[in-house]
Amino acid sequence: MAKIVTLTTDWNNSDYYLGAVKASIISGYPDAVFVDISHNIEHFNWQQAAFVLGSVVDDFPAGTIHIIGVDSEPEGDMKVIVAKYKKQYFICTDNGTLGIIFKDEPELAVAIDVGSGNEDCVFIEKNVFAEIAKVILRGKDFRQLGEEIEDVTRYTDLAPQTTPRGLLGSIVYIDSYGNAITNISREIFENTVGNNKFEILLNTHSYKVTQIYNSYKEVEVSEIVCLFNSLGLLEIAIHGGSAKNLLGLRNESQIRIDVMNNG
Repeated sequence: MAKIVTLTTDWNNSDYYLGAVKASIISGYPDAVFVDISHNIEHFNWQQAAFVLGSVVDDFPAGTIHIIGVDSEPEGDMKVIVAKYKKQYFICTDNGTLGIIFKDEPELAVAIDVGSGNEDCVFIEKNVFAEIAKVILRGKDFRQLGEEIEDVTRYTDLAPQTTPRGLLGSIVYIDSYGNAITNISREIFENTVGNNKFEILLNTHSYKVTQIYNSYKEVEVSEIVCLFNSLGLLEIAIHGGSAKNLLGLRNESQIRIDVMNNG
């Protein structure tokens, strides 16, 4: 029976790495079906990898295996994690990636000590991650590979913060159109702002928006538009242009929302 294996990396399709990992898995499980999520993640940007993969996880069936090859070589006592979450499997280094993808504790997680400096870490996606994937594909119990843990590494400072003024968030992803996606969800925005007036301050307060729109074309060409995208996240865009280029937005740029009390 065919099983899906997805790959999310920062390899940019230009090297032999992707072919080597797929060949390793196929050699042990010929029926594997590969889905390339993205190989254009910025180098070592595990937060971006988490956002991209986390945006599509719910669309995959139970049993899917996700390999994340971004900033993968462990440092110090960092371990490789294989986890089961929403009936799917995730393999990556415990660098915080899964802490963004998982909204709560995984159903099962195992930490595998591969040893910092181990020669297998030089190409860990092939030498370690692919081997773990083959264990899962063959229906074997991956708990034998390491030590069970309750949760994965999480960095709470990556979440939007409530401030005396309102909210402080950040850009987590910029798409190919130059639209900037923030970590501020519709739910957090509505719970904080309510029915009050507000100001969304961009690029060290150089630009200000006071309205949320439903589509890009509700404003004139070249104007800023803020809306909640299909993921329910606040997005900053330019109608017919690039928010990245025209507003100078970058990954991790801060977004401040000030709330004005109507009373």
